[in-house]
Amino acid sequence: MMMILVMLLIAATSYNQTSRRSANEKPTARKDDTRTSRSTSTRSVQDRSRQDRTSVTRSKDRDDNNRSTRSTNRNTNNERTSRSSDRNNNNRSAHTTRSVDNSSNDRAVRTNRSSNNSRTTTTNNRSTHNRNVSTHNSRTHVADRHVRSTNRRVVEYSSPRVYRRPHAVRHHYRTPPRSVEYRRVNYVYRRPVKYYVYWSPVIHRHFIDIYPMVRHWEYHNGYRIKTISAYDAMYYRGEVMTVYGRVTDVYYSRNTDEYFLYFGPYYPYQDFTVVIPGYLARRYSRRPERFFRNEHMAVTGLITTYNGEPEIVVKKDFQIHLY
Repeated sequence: MMMILVMLLIAATSYNQTSRRSANEKPTARKDDTRTSRSTSTRSVQDRSRQDRTSVTRSKDRDDNNRSTRSTNRNTNNERTSRSSDRNNNNRSAHTTRSVDNSSNDRAVRTNRSSNNSRTTTTNNRSTHNRNVSTHNSRTHVADRHVRSTNRRVVEYSSPRVYRRPHAVRHHYRTPPRSVEYRRVNYVYRRPVKYYVYWSPVIHRHFIDIYPMVRHWEYHNGYRIKTISAYDAMYYRGEVMTVYGRVTDVYYSRNTDEYFLYFGPYYPYQDFTVVIPGYLARRYSRRPERFFRNEHMAVTGLITTYNGEPEIVVKKDFQIHLY
């Protein structure tokens, strides 16, 4: 028993010594851990500062590069603008010198031509002017005809005249007369001054009796009827117009008692025809053929066609105006 007790005491004492050692060793371990944590934190702070420094240096380098590229671009743009300005100045100077040279040469040529061939230049200028005017008029008439054909349907009414047989030709031409474009420029009809005709209910009733083939009149009260030349009457077929011109020839039909007044060249090359009944023509003179020949006349009425030629049939006094 004594031996057993001694063994237990020895074991207890040994156990106490080992436990004390482990307890004493723990704080040392803690101290080491704190030291290691402190070292790792200082290391992380140092690494972060190093990274910040590198990022700052990199941003500075980027800013420097951007500034350098901007300065280079500005320099290139300035060089380009300077080059373009120099080119423009050179072109302007060359253009001005050329224009001055050309103007001086043109002046010299003009003076030489005017001194040598003044008559020929005037005739050539007149001929070119006439050509330009004729082409312009022909173009305007063609354009007008095109517009009217697209916007409004052209209706051609046959003439209500009584006499419908061709009569004998009294005036013969060796060669046909000049074209309408040439005569429009060189043989202009005198236009009536301050003569206007307005559409009214009275005119409407008279035109219904004179032109029974027209079913509907598209003109409103107060509408001023247009005044055109005998050269342009062919472009306004089927419309109410005031046509002016000069009477060159008069023909009388005994069978129907009608007078035919021809504007422009002689029959059958006339530009326009006016048909007047005998009782109305004799109100102006006992000899209407002599009275109306070479007179300037303006006639208001519906433009009809006979054998493709424009004409107006007159049956009232208000349709005729001599000037």
